[in-house]
Amino acid sequence: MKAPPLYSQKAAERILRRLDGQIGALSARYAIPGAVIRAVLWQEITNIDLLDPLADCLVRLNWLRLRLFSGLTGRPMQMKKRPGNPFWKLDSSTGYAQIFAIVGVNALNFAMDRGLVPPGPRPDPDSAEDRRRVWLRLRRDGAYNLELATLNLLSAAEEKTGRLDFAAYSAEELKRIFTRYNGTSKEITPYGEACYRNYLRFSAEK
Repeated sequence: MKAPPLYSQKAAERILRRLDGQIGALSARYAIPGAVIRAVLWQEITNIDLLDPLADCLVRLNWLRLRLFSGLTGRPMQMKKRPGNPFWKLDSSTGYAQIFAIVGVNALNFAMDRGLVPPGPRPDPDSAEDRRRVWLRLRRDGAYNLELATLNLLSAAEEKTGRLDFAAYSAEELKRIFTRYNGTSKEITPYGEACYRNYLRFSAEK
């Protein structure tokens, strides 16, 4: 049984209106239609439920435990899996765009490789400290969460189409891009279809 959603559709509409300026700035900076960003945000926000903040709390608690252990022992933090422990989580989809830290790290590295963002220290996907730092910022910083969601869409677009050209993508290509934002399926998923419907609605509104 699915947990109750945290945001109604009216609440999601208010959130998108509040983010309109940020979405417009990201749209201009990265040559991506605002309707594409809104389509994903709408899909994610309206599907955030009571289990999502609980997952975030578990992740935060486990990072605190790891940091405490590291400080007491002088050993670096390690992201070892603990089979059989359902409460051992070090990553979760967080913020309005529901981004995982590993997704954010990969999106940042993609953007640096393509010269989309200024060069800087590259986050290491195998580094516990980098993963922790990115996750905490995704959770706390709404603008950062939205920007990495946009970079993830760009990464998905290049992976699925071999080019970055949102002005020329077909309906099927957009559905594949939306699908990749949410997972690794080779086929277009219901998520991809839903986001495409959102995209058509938001495109018609502007």
